Amino acid sequence: MKQEHPDWAELLGTAFSTAKMSVSRIASSGERATIVGKGAAGDETILADKVAEDSILSVLLRVRDVSVLSEEAGSLGDTHGRLTAVLDPLDGSANFERGIPFYCTSIAIADGPTVQDVFFGIVGNLVTGDTYIAEKGKGATKNGKPIKTSPTQELCESVAAIDMSRGSAQLLESLQSLVSNVRRQVHYGANALELCYLAEGRFDVFVDIRRRMRITDFAAGYLIAAEAGASITDAKGRRLFCRLDLTDKVECVASANPMLHEEILKQIGPEPSPHSVI
Repeated sequence: MKQEHPDWAELLGTAFSTAKMSVSRIASSGERATIVGKGAAGDETILADKVAEDSILSVLLRVRDVSVLSEEAGSLGDTHGRLTAVLDPLDGSANFERGIPFYCTSIAIADGPTVQDVFFGIVGNLVTGDTYIAEKGKGATKNGKPIKTSPTQELCESVAAIDMSRGSAQLLESLQSLVSNVRRQVHYGANALELCYLAEGRFDVFVDIRRRMRITDFAAGYLIAAEAGASITDAKGRRLFCRLDLTDKVECVASANPMLHEEILKQIGPEPSPHSVI
């Protein structure tokens, strides 16, 4: 029997716990890099991706009136459902393959067609078990305790997570001033989890303006960071827009507070932004 009005925190927390157990078994089995196919987004699917996805889908597909958009399986469930679950079963799969302990599961629930319609998000750290949750208008938590972004306002004191992977020369040039002026620049390879680090004050800034990030990588972390107090726009300071569609790509500049955000935007050099819509 399908559920109609689930407790999303309880339901998705259970789904994450099941996925974590499945991924942990694969991590200890020596099958980290086993490829089992190609996902709906076009990337190779490793065994851990598939097993984590199956674990979560077994929970989500029991909920009435919900369609699922997953990085691996694409669109599933009730295609006319009122709600959409946006799923990345293993964000940071390249880290997982190489044994780098930074990867997560990301699940968001939306009641409309864009990222602005996400009303619930959960990101679970598949290494530590830490669970970040946000509900629109109700703040963000880590392991059940409220979290807030850092009070850092000075650019020179900020730690910035900046994704420059496969960036063009033009992109790198546009980020040069920012990289030169922050206290430290990092990137750990799982954007959903890095947005959660921003939400809890470990990072002060998150920047990914490559226009390669999909909604599945972004939706839950976006809500968690926003509910924790982050300022989030595109590189031109406009409100983010991204459809719940694997073909849409999003760029993101997120900062711990409005004052720091203004400084970050000043540092990012001009670059055409064809996929950013207010």
